[in-house]
Amino acid sequence: MQGEAAAERFQLIDSLSDRFSTAWLFRQLGVARSGFYDWRQRQHNPGPRAQENAAITAQIQTVFQRHRGFYGAPRVHQELRAAGLKVGRHRVARLMRRAVLKARTRRGFRPCRHGGSKGAGVAENHLQQDFSPLAPNRCWAGDITYLRTSAGWRHLAVSHRKVR
Repeated sequence: MQGEAAAERFQLIDSLSDRFSTAWLFRQLGVARSGFYDWRQRQHNPGPRAQENAAITAQIQTVFQRHRGFYGAPRVHQELRAAGLKVGRHRVARLMRRAVLKARTRRGFRPCRHGGSKGAGVAENHLQQDFSPLAPNRCWAGDITYLRTSAGWRHLAVSHRKVR
């Protein structure tokens, strides 16, 4: 039995041990007695690696909060290395996941530019709101909208042709 699944079972045994026999709980949950007692010992006396991880996590949280949650694992790692702490990027990423520290994105994508900036921008209004053409197929109107979906940005194009 590995990792978090074992820890959940051990916590359950620990919480139910006052109402049920521990031997019965070990059999029902399929865990070894020695594994449970090792886990309980580690809970009260964390090893040097766990203590080091706790200290690094505190420093990670400090850097993360100083940058208002915008820094992910690579940048936090870079800051910690610049401060003289020897720690790997993957360890920083793992500790950030455990501490539920996820970087925010800066700002959403704005696909449409307005007015005189570089690129196409907003097209000139040639019709001046006169949608009564003199002949068929002379006046077309259209619009394109950008929609954010779970699969990314999608474009919705709509056109209208008025024929008499």
